Amino acid sequence: MVARRWGAAMVMVLAGAASAAGAELALQGNYGNAEGCAYLKTNTLTNDALRYLTPQGLSSYGSGCDFVAVHADDRGNQLTQGICHYEGEDMLGAESHIIPPPDAAGAVRIFTADGEIWAELEPCS
Repeated sequence: MVARRWGAAMVMVLAGAASAAGAELALQGNYGNAEGCAYLKTNTLTNDALRYLTPQGLSSYGSGCDFVAVHADDRGNQLTQGICHYEGEDMLGAESHIIPPPDAAGAVRIFTADGEIWAELEPCS
C-alpha cells in the first residue's frame, strides 16, 4: 500500500514537472512579421507593429502568451492554451489560439479562439 501511494505521488510530481516546463508547438523555428523577426534576432524593439511566434509562445508589442498546453487534431491544426501578460497591467489572462500547419510558402496563420486572424507570419531566417 505504501508503494502504491509513493508511486501515485511520483506520478503527480512528474506531471507537475512536465507542465512546469511549458508546452511547445510542433513547428520548426520562429515565425514573425518583419518587426517580429528583427526583434527575435536582435532582442531590440524598433517598432510596435511586431508579432512573432516561437514554439513556446507568441507575442505582439502589447501582450504575450506562454504556451502551457498544446493539442493537435489529425489534420495538424494545433490548439494552444497560454498564460498571457499585458503591457502596463499587473493582471494575467488565459487565451487560446489555433495554428494550422504552414501553407505551401511556409507561412502560418494564427487564429484567436473566436476564429479571427491574429496574424499571418513568415518563417524568420
